[in-house]
Amino acid sequence: MSASKKHMPAHDHNQHKNHNASETPDDEMLSDALEKSQADEHPAAQDIILSGREELVGQIEKLEQENKELSDRLLRTMAEFDNYRKRVAREKDDLLKYGAEKMALDILPVADNFERALEQAKTAANAAAVVEGVEMIFKQFLATLDKFKIKPFDSIGQTFDPEKHEAMAHQESEEYAENTVMAEFQRGYFLNDKLLRPARVVVSRGADEATCEEEEE
Repeated sequence: MSASKKHMPAHDHNQHKNHNASETPDDEMLSDALEKSQADEHPAAQDIILSGREELVGQIEKLEQENKELSDRLLRTMAEFDNYRKRVAREKDDLLKYGAEKMALDILPVADNFERALEQAKTAANAAAVVEGVEMIFKQFLATLDKFKIKPFDSIGQTFDPEKHEAMAHQESEEYAENTVMAEFQRGYFLNDKLLRPARVVVSRGADEATCEEEEE
């Protein structure tokens, strides 16, 4: 029995040893496979990271370049606008200073004719000739105004219109209906369709009823 007991542990020990020996190659193979797999995958991961980094750097550089171009364009636009603003301001000043130059040049001949007419009137024996000369000069003046779209408008006999008439007085009248312009102190003028100056007028109030009844009797 002692021999049997000694033999059995030895047998079990050999079996255990053989079992461990049979499993060790499998574990080593699995470990080698994992290490090899990790070794194979690691360079690929690095390539992906490097590629992504390069792409990101490229996008950043592109955005920085676009930002620089936009900044330069904005600066040029601001400079052009500033030059435009200054030019408009100069043109506005010139217009205020010299805008009436053309009209003035056209009116000066009228002023010259008035001066000649006044000189002739001082020694003229015929008043009718002086009047005729002044009338001609006045027509010349109106023609000059017409070139610049400045035209007088008739008011006498027209219904009073506060949009273009300024009532200086009211008078009773049998000739004109009530609220009618019967006389002018000063003619009115339009510039194109805009009222340049209202006409100063006398407006009729119509005949007094009591006066009319007395005259009828």
